[in-house]
Amino acid sequence: MTNETTARDRLILAVIALIAAILLMTWVPASVISAMEATLKGAVAKIAATNNPLFAPAPLLVTFFFPFWGALCVVAGAALLVLAYPIYRGDTWARPAAVGLLAIPSITGAYMTGPIMAFAPDARTQFMIVMAVGLIPYFALLLWEKSSWRRKLANLVVFLLLGVTAAWTFSNGHSSLRMVLARPQAYAFDASLFGYVFNIPVIWAGVLATIIAIPLLAARTRAGWWLATSAVVIMLVGTIGLYVTHSNVAEFAQGIAMAIGSLALLLIPGIGGWLRERSVA
Repeated sequence: MTNETTARDRLILAVIALIAAILLMTWVPASVISAMEATLKGAVAKIAATNNPLFAPAPLLVTFFFPFWGALCVVAGAALLVLAYPIYRGDTWARPAAVGLLAIPSITGAYMTGPIMAFAPDARTQFMIVMAVGLIPYFALLLWEKSSWRRKLANLVVFLLLGVTAAWTFSNGHSSLRMVLARPQAYAFDASLFGYVFNIPVIWAGVLATIIAIPLLAARTRAGWWLATSAVVIMLVGTIGLYVTHSNVAEFAQGIAMAIGSLALLLIPGIGGWLRERSVA
């Protein structure tokens, strides 16, 4: 991301940020609540119909994580509201910061996909709304600048895959925690459960590091590139740990592939590597 924008561009970006902020504080919370209600009803019905104990912790996790991510979206919206004026003014830090905030609803919507499609597929519109409110302004603020189409394409691919990898990894942690909570005996742990318990904090630490890294990477700081690379490696190591103890879970293998893809993009000089080579201190 560069700061090569005209006054008209900055006005448009500020308006986009302002609209996104309002939606994050109004429409997105309503969508999250609606999705949570539908998912809880679907989960209760599916648990009763299948009598599958592995589904039993799902309502508890949905009750915690849907409002948690929804609240983060409201926080992002409030902060984005403040950033609209610095974006219009052309402050170099404002657009990267806004991109980082908009990564939150983007990841939120992607995470919600799993529980909704598992228990309430008719409510899929809700996670689409949340993702759209995040992704559309996310890429608008990231790509709306004077740069070559190759550079814009590189940024699109890098920042898209980083967000997708973070969302997928968090979802893997969510499903892993559900398996831990569904264990038949509270104090009985085997290799499978230890694999979950030790690697859930690792992959979620990687997700948190990725969210922090995105605005720094967008600002083309060395710290951003190194933190993003470290975050991807953390997610990769944790997901490998999950896969080693649960090699039959396809989602873990897919998470490994995404992390490797993100790492490769960051390291390729013409794609993500240029953020390191041309970054500012």
